[in-house]
Amino acid sequence: MLDALIDVARQGHDVAGHIPRELPGRLALSRRRSMTEHRLDAGDRGEADVLTDPELAHLREEHERLLRVAVPGLDWLHRQLGDLGFCLLLTDFSGATLETRAVDRRAGQFASSGLRAGACWSEQIQGTCGVGTAIVDQAPVLVHGQQHYLVRNHGITCAAVPLFGPEVKLLGVLNATACAQDAQKFGQGLAYRLTQQTAVRIEQSLFMEHFAEHWIARVRRQTGHWDDDPDVLIAFDESGHVVGASRQLSQRLGRRDWSIEALLNQSVDGLIDFARAHPGAPMHLAEPSGDDTLSAMIRAPRRVRRAGPARAAAARRPAPGDGLRRLEMLANSKVPILLLGETGSGKELTAKAIHARSRRHDQPFVAINCAAIPENLIESELFGYREGAFTGARARGSVGKIAQADGGTLFLDEIGDMPLGLQTRLLRVLAEGEVLALGAATPQVVDIQIICATHRDLEAMVRAGQFREDLYYRLNAATHRLPPLRERDDKPALIRKVLAEECAAAGKSVVLSDAVEAALLAHPWPGNIRELRNVLRYAIAVCLAPALDWADLPETFRATVAAEEGDRRRVRLGGGETASVPERDRIVQALERTGGCASAASRALGVSRSTLYRRLRQYGIRLP
Repeated sequence: MLDALIDVARQGHDVAGHIPRELPGRLALSRRRSMTEHRLDAGDRGEADVLTDPELAHLREEHERLLRVAVPGLDWLHRQLGDLGFCLLLTDFSGATLETRAVDRRAGQFASSGLRAGACWSEQIQGTCGVGTAIVDQAPVLVHGQQHYLVRNHGITCAAVPLFGPEVKLLGVLNATACAQDAQKFGQGLAYRLTQQTAVRIEQSLFMEHFAEHWIARVRRQTGHWDDDPDVLIAFDESGHVVGASRQLSQRLGRRDWSIEALLNQSVDGLIDFARAHPGAPMHLAEPSGDDTLSAMIRAPRRVRRAGPARAAAARRPAPGDGLRRLEMLANSKVPILLLGETGSGKELTAKAIHARSRRHDQPFVAINCAAIPENLIESELFGYREGAFTGARARGSVGKIAQADGGTLFLDEIGDMPLGLQTRLLRVLAEGEVLALGAATPQVVDIQIICATHRDLEAMVRAGQFREDLYYRLNAATHRLPPLRERDDKPALIRKVLAEECAAAGKSVVLSDAVEAALLAHPWPGNIRELRNVLRYAIAVCLAPALDWADLPETFRATVAAEEGDRRRVRLGGGETASVPERDRIVQALERTGGCASAASRALGVSRSTLYRRLRQYGIRLP
């Protein structure tokens, strides 16, 4: 199987930037679709429909994950091509434009050509064009001048590359567009190649985030430049079962089950032991033939430390308000704040609340997700750079996020994913209050409050040599744990609060029916507040009555709740109908976590005390 990995790695290098030979035939098919299927008038010069600001805001909310990961790549691509006359677009899978980037002097010109946020570039509306044809073919495409179907688009040239998620599902398109005469002058090939490279980086970041809870092997041909982007990503569990692979390898392997041992010719224990003993170091794999060799860097899964019963009970017991008030007081000092909690538990909202209540509230709040930015970009994003600092550096340089936050608050989300080398530089910022941009001779003094967040176990990472001990002790002086939604004592009040916020955003006023409220309280919410908000947002949008009813909930959510309810009726003990063993286990675990306190356990489970006592009798569970 190492031969297959080498073939995929070679393909990644050979294809990038090359215009596919079958492109003219694909464009001819697209033109035929534009005429016969979409029935478009090529001479139509009418204004294209553009989403309103509220519609665009709602669309961006739906694609929050894609935007969070892709926007840093879009910004990087803009720094490479913006001054060459290119406008950059990020669209969703339907062709609706989520974000654009263009230099100020050309932004108006591009907007008048329909290159603006909210505009749709699907093939059904625009005919043959970069974004729309890339979506239909699910392949990169280059469309120049009169190759566009609509006459109004003959003055532009587009290089469009589709973006796929870890499940090999189309998420959107990255597109570079210029006026046709500028593209001829500066070269379509450059834009095409850089857009493809950026799309690969975005897909890799999406993969790393999606499989963050698994072991990940980053496999590449041995070239002597380990810091380059990895070519092949493989996610696997501790048993060695492959749970995901980057798109090209998935297509090569097919749908059958694979083990990491079969792919890398190494035992899973050997891979994990090497990763723990040599964190961040490449592992040389066997050489199958010829001059090609492979290396793999193994990344450990992110893990939140699981607390014992006594510690968990203490963490769940109230007084979150007191902790937040203390953090708000610390926000007026220069003590770094560390927020811990699962994904979606509201860490960034908490950071914004702390900032809003501090004396810095009228100064910048700058957020950066360390896990969403490729490692080779995060240094320039954080610290900035001067003109000529590296190949491709933007003229006049770039101000980094730390300098942008001067006087205000810098929020570093997923700090556990910051590379070790940058941790050293961040430590200097904390100790000296200075930031040195890439290529700069003298540092800049900055006055910032730093708030960090992570769902990883930083203490364990320190022991494994994956996180600097001195930085950890600087960050953990003011630590606050945000409980997941399933453990919140105020779950009913929080659900009503989120409902009110989403109703206000949608311009509606609805309440919860008893059936919906019961379902929301019983659901374990693995996606936390973010999942709750998405469910309520959908239900409010489709609801036509004064109260949200069962039919208004998303179909996937209803199916999940129905399955949970089915589990509760499936198992029969002693001839009488009972809830399922999983529910009984949840009750026992809740009592263990709360030290046998029925009131605290009922709050954690989202049921009344009388319901809990009824379940205890039903399952024969005795309180200690």
